[in-house]
Amino acid sequence: MFKILAKKFIKNYTDYKSSKVREQYGTLCSIISIGCNIVLVIFKLTMGVITNSIAIQADGLNNLSDVGSNLASLFGFKLANKHPDSEHPYGHGRMEYVAGLIIAFLILLVGFQALKDSILKIIAPQKVTFTVVAVIILVVSILIKLWMASFNRYASKKINSATLLAASQDSLNDVLATTATLCSLILSLYTDLPVDGIMGTIVSIIVLKAGIEIFKDTVNPLLGMAPDRELIKDIEQYILSFPEALGIHDLMMHDYGPGRRFLSLHVEVDRNDDIMAAHDAIDVIERAVLEKYHILTTIHMDPVDFNDTLTNELRKKVIKIVKEINNEYSIHDFRIVSGTTHTNLIFDVLIPSNDQIEHKILKEQIDGKLKAIDPSYYTIIQIEHSYV
Repeated sequence: MFKILAKKFIKNYTDYKSSKVREQYGTLCSIISIGCNIVLVIFKLTMGVITNSIAIQADGLNNLSDVGSNLASLFGFKLANKHPDSEHPYGHGRMEYVAGLIIAFLILLVGFQALKDSILKIIAPQKVTFTVVAVIILVVSILIKLWMASFNRYASKKINSATLLAASQDSLNDVLATTATLCSLILSLYTDLPVDGIMGTIVSIIVLKAGIEIFKDTVNPLLGMAPDRELIKDIEQYILSFPEALGIHDLMMHDYGPGRRFLSLHVEVDRNDDIMAAHDAIDVIERAVLEKYHILTTIHMDPVDFNDTLTNELRKKVIKIVKEINNEYSIHDFRIVSGTTHTNLIFDVLIPSNDQIEHKILKEQIDGKLKAIDPSYYTIIQIEHSYV
């Protein structure tokens, strides 16, 4: 059904990379979700009062928070597609993540309130009134939430939206919560235990867990997450498929929201190539990456001498030494300056972002191993941490 709605209301609905299409998908999903949740809030709060069930009321309040979440998502998509301005030259794409934070806050707020009410119900239990109408409403609610989870997940995969994926997961959590509420209503027929309060507590914990997970998923990209490894690997292989690109290092990616990524890196080229021809090749690579991955790319051209026998020999020795210390280490920007009394070996060592080794100790290890080969080797080493 959602595919039919998308085809009807979204122009060029298969152009998932378009910022306009992304906004329309987010708007459509948010509006449908708002309508569904408002209906569920009215029915659940009404039946919660009639049946004196705190679990049903907690479930209804959770749906009320979902309305707020959907509104935040709606405005997030609208603002995220706003054109860049002088104060925000990289655009407003991160508003999607801010919307996710608001969703997480509302979920946590409702979860804590429901948890408090549920604990009070366990301490001072009240009789729950079973009605067939209440059961029917809860079953219908489960079916509606399953549909909401389905179309939000479908849209999130198509447009690569963490916000819609969070909305989908939130709906699945609601399915579990409503199922628990339904169980408490049925069990009230067979026991005088405070099942309503117990199930309300379970519902509240599920809600809180969802809020924490959504909070984490939206805070991480705002703080600056490492880019997807498979994507980086694919980009590197693609760039190296160009004959002029002999190596890659110092790769960094910045995420300013879905569809607003910026990539910078160094590409090694043969120093003996014509500089204008090499520069033109780099321009071609930048445009190719933009077209293929929709990532604005800036490449620094790094000339490297691959034809000098001594340089190549010493580069291999340094690589071997560095790999013996840690196989995850690598080197780049290697060059030598030969003199009458000594030879300077100048290079950068790239280590993983989470590596805690002291730079001074690492330099001393590499320097010591090289001097053991030849005391005339002097090193000038720059230690760098990986950003991918």
